[in-house]
Amino acid sequence: MATLTPLLYRTSLLCYNKSHVSAIIEYTRTDDKGLGATAHELLKEISTKHPRVFSTHVKELCKTLESEAPTSKSPNPPGAVDDLKACAAFAKKFPKDIPMNAKDGRKLVQSLLNFAQYGTPAQAAKHAISIIINSDEKKEMHSKEILASSIKAFNYDGSHWLTKLAALSQLVLLAPSECEDDMDNIVEIAIHKVLQQPHTEADETKAEWIDTPDEDIQGRTWAIKILVNRLRSLSSESSLDDAAENTYALLNRLVKNNGEGSSENDTPLAHKTRQRLAAANSLLKLSCNKRLDSFLTPADFVQLALVTHDPCSQVRKGFTEKLMKYLGQGRLPPRFYTILFFLAHEPDKAIKASTMTWIRSRRAAFASRKETVLENVFARLLSLLAHHPDFDKDDEVLKLMSEYILYYLKCVATEDNLSLIFHVAQRVKGVADGIAPSSQADENLYILSDLAQALIRAWEDQNSWTMQSWPGKLKLPSGIFRPLESHERAQEIAKKTWIGEDLVDELDPLVRKAIRSKKRKTTEGTEKPRKKAKAERPVKEKKVKSERPAKTPRKKRRADDDDESDLDDRMAPSSEPRRKSGRQSTTHKTYVEVSSDEEDTGAGAETQGTTASDEEEESSPASEGDVEMVDQEEEEEEEEVAASEPEVEAEATPEPEPELPKKSAKGRTPKKANGVDPTPTAQKRKATEPAKEDTPAKAAKNAVKAKAKANGSAAASSSSPATNGTAPTRRSARSRV
Repeated sequence: MATLTPLLYRTSLLCYNKSHVSAIIEYTRTDDKGLGATAHELLKEISTKHPRVFSTHVKELCKTLESEAPTSKSPNPPGAVDDLKACAAFAKKFPKDIPMNAKDGRKLVQSLLNFAQYGTPAQAAKHAISIIINSDEKKEMHSKEILASSIKAFNYDGSHWLTKLAALSQLVLLAPSECEDDMDNIVEIAIHKVLQQPHTEADETKAEWIDTPDEDIQGRTWAIKILVNRLRSLSSESSLDDAAENTYALLNRLVKNNGEGSSENDTPLAHKTRQRLAAANSLLKLSCNKRLDSFLTPADFVQLALVTHDPCSQVRKGFTEKLMKYLGQGRLPPRFYTILFFLAHEPDKAIKASTMTWIRSRRAAFASRKETVLENVFARLLSLLAHHPDFDKDDEVLKLMSEYILYYLKCVATEDNLSLIFHVAQRVKGVADGIAPSSQADENLYILSDLAQALIRAWEDQNSWTMQSWPGKLKLPSGIFRPLESHERAQEIAKKTWIGEDLVDELDPLVRKAIRSKKRKTTEGTEKPRKKAKAERPVKEKKVKSERPAKTPRKKRRADDDDESDLDDRMAPSSEPRRKSGRQSTTHKTYVEVSSDEEDTGAGAETQGTTASDEEEESSPASEGDVEMVDQEEEEEEEEVAASEPEVEAEATPEPEPELPKKSAKGRTPKKANGVDPTPTAQKRKATEPAKEDTPAKAAKNAVKAKAKANGSAAASSSSPATNGTAPTRRSARSRV
């Protein structure tokens, strides 16, 4: 499937025709042949990506919504939510094309009001209010009508209570002026009447995760959205202090306590995982607003990063996907890239592989624009590791910490930017910790700085790269670091080695393993056939005809043998059988056919249009000192092969192989060179004489000698060639003369 999908996208013509929309809408109504769900999904895709296609059929879609509208006693059909979502996406881009203000638009308005008050599931109210706010000329009046009905007689687990919460969360975001007078009542509903209510227990809530959340956790999720949307809707002139501090305190407590919001510590496990994921994603959404990002302190940022270590894989996956989505859209500050490198010990290979691929695509996009976003966050990664709850000075723990640094290098490091990464690691040793100032926190930083420098040097050696000194200047973020108290203290820290030499020696195997795993992933699907061919080579050596030396050799004079050996060495014909080891066959062989960087560049093209927002506290190196970070995929991968598999490289560059002499012991006659027969006349005469028959005793004796000679010849043929161009020792009949 992974192979066919790109081919399908390349060969097929993907387009939406206006004439198809009416038929698609008809399928959403009738669900003919079970295609209703597919039709709804297609409508959402059209409304999101190509809303103009909807323009001629939006009236027909609105008529469908009128027929699907619920009442206080009758619910709407399940597919109505998708129709509302498609219409809401169209209304955001073309608000005047929704026929709500026409003479016959009263029925549509009333239908949307019914969806906002009685729609099920609760998302129906959210999309209905979006349409009203964007397209209705009387949106203020209708917003107050929905607000009053949602606040009036609200009860936890009451009639349509989830729909009312969803309506309040959307009104707070899109109509804050209409909600201003009733904001205290809205916050009281969210906190006191929902979040502080005891959890309902059931058998399914005892599990770690439930795919379909129950009404209890749905209500708490909507309550969190009310508080978050309230902060997002505040104008730049409004004060954020009180509201932001209370909301951030609630969200940070849910993240830090693994989703436990009750003081009684009686929250069901399934609800805790859902609440922690909702709180973590809400913090990400708030940080998309530059005014609100400052409320996420560095200490709380460390706790947010630890969500990637949550025991529940669904929490880790949901949080990582939301983080990559916001970063890819350029909505989050660059410091949030640091959290992705905490997936170095991720047990789910799918999550880890997809994240690594995404980071490499972003690296390629930044390199094409000559931006050093990912290189600058390396200092933040070391700061996060210094405050990791598992950090310790023990060598075994430091080896575990080195996995995070190696994961960063695998995703980000190239020969061009390695010097900048090394410079960042050095600069960390010249500052003090600013998150939790203490001598212990400072020492953790310096240990990680020396550890990172040792790993980068080993990475350079294993890849056979050349790292120059970074010529530019770099300013570390002031929020997590602080300057040292004196120059003498800085010199004392710089001169001291904070990790032992034994640990440095043990880092090389870790680096080799990391590079080898990176190469295997790069050449996945192309290396296996070559390994199979390589494994067959010893079999071919054994197939050498070893019975030929068993033939009775003709006796030759030693003087003739010496002349023959010298001559054969000088004039070995090109048709002579070569060695079976195949050493020369790999001279121009390429062991890397697919470059992960090329794939990553292609993947990064999808997000190349997005640019991460610059952080105020960070500044890129000086322009005259920037390293041109152009990915040289082929050279980089060849160097990785050279570093990770030295035995392959040894075969790829063969030694000068001495020309083998003629095997006269097998009874062969040397070929003529330049028309001259090198065989002596006496030898020719002996060759024409008939061979004497041996007696039975003598024949048996000769058989034993022949067998011994055959064993010796086989051993000689299978041995490695002599060094310095010297021909191997001949074992022919002349040794027995």
